[in-house]
Amino acid sequence: MSMRQFITLLLVFLWGHDLDAQTLSGRVTDTATQQSIPGVVIYIPQLKLGATTDTGGFYKITHIPNGTYDLEAQYLGYASSIKHVTINGATTLNFALSASSSNMQEVVITAIGIKTTSLRSPVPVTVVAHDMFLQQSSTNVVDGIATQPGITAITTGPGVSKPEINGLGYNRVLTLFDGERQEEFQWGDEHGVLIDPYAVYNAEIIRGAASLQYGANAMAGVVSFKSEPLAETGTIQGSVLSEYQTNNGLIGNSVDIGSNHNGFIWDVRASNEDAHCYSDPKDGYVWGTAFTQSNIRAVIGLDRKWGYSHLTVSALHKQIEIPDGNRDSTTDQFEFDVPQNGQIYPNRANFLSYHPDISSYQVLDHDEVWWQNSFNVGAGKIGVDIGYTQSQRHEIDTGNVPEENMIVNDIPYSVKYQVAGDNSGLKFTTGFNGMYEFMKNGPEPPAPYIGDFEIPNYNLFDIGGYGILQKDFKKLTLSGGLRYDIRSMNGQPMYLANYYTPQQVEVPAGTPGAYTQFLPFNNTYTGFSGSIGATYRLPAHYYIKLNLAKSYRAPAINELTSNEVNPGGDLYELGDRNLKPESGYEADAAFGNNGRNINFEVDGFYNFINNFIFSDRMTNIHGGDTTALGKSIFQYKANTAIIAGIAAYFNIHPVNAKWLEIDNGFTYIYSFLPGQTDSTQHVPWTPAPRFTSEVKFKLSDRHTSILRSTYIKFGLAKYWAQNDIYNAYWTELPSQAYTLYNAGIGTNFVNPKTKHILCSLFINCTNLMNIAYVDHTSREQYFWAYNGVNDPNNDGKAPAIVTRQNEGIYNMGRNVGIKLLFPIGGHKVSDAELPGVQ
Repeated sequence: MSMRQFITLLLVFLWGHDLDAQTLSGRVTDTATQQSIPGVVIYIPQLKLGATTDTGGFYKITHIPNGTYDLEAQYLGYASSIKHVTINGATTLNFALSASSSNMQEVVITAIGIKTTSLRSPVPVTVVAHDMFLQQSSTNVVDGIATQPGITAITTGPGVSKPEINGLGYNRVLTLFDGERQEEFQWGDEHGVLIDPYAVYNAEIIRGAASLQYGANAMAGVVSFKSEPLAETGTIQGSVLSEYQTNNGLIGNSVDIGSNHNGFIWDVRASNEDAHCYSDPKDGYVWGTAFTQSNIRAVIGLDRKWGYSHLTVSALHKQIEIPDGNRDSTTDQFEFDVPQNGQIYPNRANFLSYHPDISSYQVLDHDEVWWQNSFNVGAGKIGVDIGYTQSQRHEIDTGNVPEENMIVNDIPYSVKYQVAGDNSGLKFTTGFNGMYEFMKNGPEPPAPYIGDFEIPNYNLFDIGGYGILQKDFKKLTLSGGLRYDIRSMNGQPMYLANYYTPQQVEVPAGTPGAYTQFLPFNNTYTGFSGSIGATYRLPAHYYIKLNLAKSYRAPAINELTSNEVNPGGDLYELGDRNLKPESGYEADAAFGNNGRNINFEVDGFYNFINNFIFSDRMTNIHGGDTTALGKSIFQYKANTAIIAGIAAYFNIHPVNAKWLEIDNGFTYIYSFLPGQTDSTQHVPWTPAPRFTSEVKFKLSDRHTSILRSTYIKFGLAKYWAQNDIYNAYWTELPSQAYTLYNAGIGTNFVNPKTKHILCSLFINCTNLMNIAYVDHTSREQYFWAYNGVNDPNNDGKAPAIVTRQNEGIYNMGRNVGIKLLFPIGGHKVSDAELPGVQ
């Protein structure tokens, strides 16, 4: 057989094999009245496929791969229903829904390594629905989830946010997008998550140890972002979204279009964001906070009887200023690090510029390819996923020549086998996953620029094998699993002549007078992870959960090898190649209710971590700072850590008052470093206690209404003072208490005859009272410098240590965000599908 004949047969098999493949159809009715319900969304999360019931309550999904799935049926005013079904030919599945106005419905969870539901998962899971993203204003995707119970964000200006779960962040939280690891430069302070916020449809957040499923970088949990569901069979669907924010002038636009034709699926999205400097009530406009971002993302794939194959490609470009708090020592005005054509202070035109190319800024390019496959094998499925990511980071202090250039390449992979018994309630997943990563620094820039080298050239290989077993009884669920990880890291040496001068150059080992930037190293780390947990459904919609977990994390590259000025923090960081892996022992317990009129959950956790790694300011023999190049030195070290807390929500949604919804959340986290002094006994970046509350009023719709699903909402976020800090050597400052007020309104413009959505409008105002505040996990509060002696080793700035919050940079003032969403294509739509309805 020739190669041409082989390719022809392969294409016939992939494209034409079993074109009349598996179908699922049925009818959805009201439990009480037995009447059909039009507009119910039937969805298969594992495949991102779905359909909507017609006027007779009927639905049909075609070209479903053989297998066993959990299906969701959701509709406004009804409790969601989840059913287990095996597809092997034409299958019929009917649903009967009961009235409920809860916005915290039970949903299928896919991020914990074994398919289950939010109520059966022993690990606390937060689901951030699509409507929650639409109805808020944020400047990046992490800020969009940061007010959920147990979740916070460590920020460096409006364009850089890193997720924190139960008081832990950085390389202890793994971020996924459609299952692909987002590694990039997550070890660094000023490196945000490079995901297009407009491409995110919803999110699942595992609030607890997830090393079992994902390995070393999921010690605290996982944030799993998901893109929009694929188009329904036989349709072309999409949307156009436009956004404007008043405070920083953010202008955002995103266009999405996709189709599903006989199991051949495709989707393309293009997005862009531009923002100038934001303002706060203390300083007015804050210099160095502009950013711009663009992204194009495409998906193509096949769904067939044998399984599916989906290929995703994405190219993201981001340019972002990093504020350093440089001010005039007399007037306290922001000023340029280096005068611009004789101009010392930024003027209004500079502040309102949408071009972040003056002062310290980053240029980031993040390209991804992600190939996901699932093949039916007997009663189970084999999933084979592999990807490639390249992230380029260029740090520019002045002009347009980068002084720091890094290129990191990741090849994540995953192979797993999943099987679920039709009637036994047993579910089993086993497999292995990990990544190969290699990073290279760019060359020394030309004089007079001086190259910065934070970490060495290195390569890393991760592999971990695991097994997870779950048994579902009528009211009881038991689950557990084990994992073993191996990480190998190899770092290359670097030697510099004429260190930190315009004549700096890399030289071979043994060169007389050369400065040792990095020593070679070759480290291997191993560790076990495991968990065992249970959930039990009590009478009257109550339930309890308990989970015990052992987690593991290998040291990150910066913790081992850092030896350079941190570009965003005006500090000098040192690593320690002798650091050992972290081992965590965590207990999570929850008690909740998922009733028709209220739902609540109280999650308590206790996490004991051996060899907990953190950055600590170094002191000299006289009690002052140890400095290098005029910067305070911070070095990574390890200590035992204890982190405990509570995350809770309490929501009211009366069935007999469907016009009212009240949602409340609470987070309290306490950290402790045993054996330390009063000034060093708390883990840095422990978030302040927080209470959030939102009241939403939903206006009634008439059959002929042009405005549908209209709501008005008011909310507050109360933050208590955080005095449990690591305050030795001014590492952290106590934060002050503050309360933010928010308000919003939204509606859908609908053609009353065709029921098509013409446009959806969302207006949201944050910090309504325009108060001056500083979030405890905002790194900007520590950014302060002033022009002093013209010291070439200090970028023209005399050192300054922030000893009070008002010396640093405040968070954003009042901001009004406006979003317009225009659907493309589609079909007749009922209330359940209207954006803003949950």
